[in-house]
Amino acid sequence: MKLGVVTRLILLSSFLLGSGLPVVAQDYLDLGTFSYTTALNRSFEDTTEDKAIQEWNLNLDAPIVLNPKTALITGITAGSIQVGLYPSTMPRTTLYALSLRLGWNTTYSEQWAGTYLLIPKVASDFSSGFSRGKQIGAIGILTNTKTSRLKYMYGLYANTEEFGLLVVPIFGVYYKSENSLFEANVLLPIKVDLNYELSTTTSVGLRFDGLGTSYDIQNLGFDDHYVTRASNELYVYGQVKITSSLLLRAKIGHAFFRNYKVYNSDDTIDLSLVGIFFGDNRTILNRDIGDGFQFKTELVYRFDLSKRTN
Repeated sequence: MKLGVVTRLILLSSFLLGSGLPVVAQDYLDLGTFSYTTALNRSFEDTTEDKAIQEWNLNLDAPIVLNPKTALITGITAGSIQVGLYPSTMPRTTLYALSLRLGWNTTYSEQWAGTYLLIPKVASDFSSGFSRGKQIGAIGILTNTKTSRLKYMYGLYANTEEFGLLVVPIFGVYYKSENSLFEANVLLPIKVDLNYELSTTTSVGLRFDGLGTSYDIQNLGFDDHYVTRASNELYVYGQVKITSSLLLRAKIGHAFFRNYKVYNSDDTIDLSLVGIFFGDNRTILNRDIGDGFQFKTELVYRFDLSKRTN
């Protein structure tokens, strides 16, 4: 059965290098995701201090099909992170992010489709409301369909982070085995998701997320600063279908090269290209957080496209 524009939609998270950038090249769309993450050990490097890291994220998408070749993409992402920023006198700092997505997906031919998004965001401790922490991002992705089981993605992302301009080239691949049990969804350097179906209701997988973003902060000890958050997370997970549309995932994994670095607001760089910082003479003002194990749970609302004939 041949599917139309809906199956070609690529729904993109606002948190590129933040909460992941899921690409939907398959015959379903994950329209809503709620997640909770906690660090199992979270000591500061070279100290005996121990402060919790907890994270919540909500992601909602609402594609609107305009015609057989074009669809609008709308969405919202909200999240918070509670983290200790030693030596701040506050026991924990809460970092918030709220972002919108507005763009479109266009089908050029049977082989090529494009997705283009504008992503305004506010990321801060919200001590100054919406007046600080404003960022603007944009992304473009081209999808090349080789077969119904193999697709490639090529794109570019840019965002005005607190530290300066961030630019990330993107390469992705989606593959599904002939028996439909194994699925690989890769979007480098953002994520890798490998999933194997054990039954109609359960599956297991391996997931890598390369995460990073920045927040304006105005708290005690750091009253005119920003914090950059980076975390490369590798999980194994189990997934269960609660209903035909609701999925529950439990993930256990390890965060490596994890850090929350605080800088003065005027201490910026020239350009960040895939984690390479040009003109970086910044001074780190806090004690960094060590790597460690993490536990994550996710509740997903999935819309099945396999029965649609758009």
